[in-house]
Formats: sequence, structure tokens, C-alpha cells
Amino acid sequence: TGLSLDNSGKYQYHYTPTFGFAGDLGYSLTSKLSAHASLGYLQRGAEFDSAGLFDRSRYRLSYIDLWGYLEYASGSQVKFTFLAGFSQSTLIAARLNSSAGNINAMNDFNKIDVGFVAGPGILLPANKNKIRLRFIFSYGFRDAFAEGHFINDDIKAHNHAYLAQLGYIFN
Repeated sequence: TGLSLDNSGKYQYHYTPTFGFAGDLGYSLTSKLSAHASLGYLQRGAEFDSAGLFDRSRYRLSYIDLWGYLEYASGSQVKFTFLAGFSQSTLIAARLNSSAGNINAMNDFNKIDVGFVAGPGILLPANKNKIRLRFIFSYGFRDAFAEGHFINDDIKAHNHAYLAQLGYIFN
């Protein structure tokens, strides 16, 4: 949740729950360290309202994400993991839902973002394969809004997400 000021008043916003899915390829460098490439779809968004107005609007952004990261695993039967790496996000759709309707908002946002991903996880044994549970933080370095989107350009927002990820590893 946040509060931004512009020349015409205040905007209060908070990030909304979203979803995504991905595929991941990994290569073991050592018994504990592996390199990964992941390609996926991630939906992001925020809900905001203007102070003094009754209108509540919601941005819904859809991205194709490409991640490159290293993952460290320790333990024997149950493995605890930590991943860290970089991400590149490409905006493929942007919609603004408000009382005025459902509006295409692609020109309101930068199309490409670069950032980082990091987080802990756990690998649980399931026969010869494994079940993966991870909690990942993703952060984009660029301002999400396109240059000149707001009159005085003082509202800044960076893409970020707290992800809970459940996966199945095929050996």
C-alpha cells in the first residue's frame, strides 16, 4: 500500500493478488549448485483510488518473464534451497478497469523491465522426482510507467512481486 501525490491531489494504491506459471530448465554445476533458465507468464497489477473521488480503478498487467539464476541446495533427503539471479520482463498486455470501462493501457507503461529474483525454497522427495516449494521476491529496476505518463511524472512505481511457487521436478 502506498500514497502518491500529484498536482491534482492524492492517489492511494495497493498491489493486488495475481497469478502466473512457468517452465524451468536446470543444469547441475556441482552436487549443491545449479544454473537455471525459466520462461513464464506473470500477471501483475495495482488498485488505486483518487482522494475525493468515488472511482476505484485497477491496472492489470501481463508479462512474459525470462529468468536466469543460480540455485544452491543443502541437505540430504529434504533439501533447503536459495536462488538468486536476474529477470527480464516484456509487457504483452495492459488493461485499466474503472467505472469508465475496460481500457487498453499499453501506452501507459514501459514495455521492457530488467530486475532481480531471489528467495528460499525446499525440495521434498517424491519417488525419484521431487516436489519444489519456493518463496521468491521479484523486483524490476525501471519505473513501470512510461515517461510522461503523468503530467509532472512524480508518481513512480516499480514492478515487484512476492511469489509462492509450487513445482514438480522431472529427472
